[in-house]
Amino acid sequence: MKKKIVSLLFLIFTEVLTSCSSVSQKDLTLLNGTWEIEEVQSHGEIFNPKKGAILVDFYKIDANLGYRKKLTPSFRKNYFSSEDRFDFIIEQIEGNFYLSYDNALKPWKEKIVKISENNLELEHSGKTYRYIRHKKISL
Repeated sequence: MKKKIVSLLFLIFTEVLTSCSSVSQKDLTLLNGTWEIEEVQSHGEIFNPKKGAILVDFYKIDANLGYRKKLTPSFRKNYFSSEDRFDFIIEQIEGNFYLSYDNALKPWKEKIVKISENNLELEHSGKTYRYIRHKKISL
């Protein structure tokens, strides 16, 4: 009985440690590039972007500094962009990585929940943003 309890506690402890963050420092380089919002989840509902003009988020990081820009893809293998960009720093807080936009008019943080070669998931203000890697359409 005692062995079962110890085994159960060990299993729970291991699960807690591994579930803290599935994102590593090495994974952060995967953020570089263009990402398209696939869906937004808020209060148990899922919202999909309207079809039509596509906007993508372009992320560029160097060490723990980076920026994000909104881009509009064109059929000529390039993107249109405004001059606006949001600078951020990457912070690690309690085992999780955050994009911290401290220089904005209203500072905010986005938690990096998951990141892989083709998928990105961020959380901010009770919303989960799921992205897919944007692939250029060429004619």
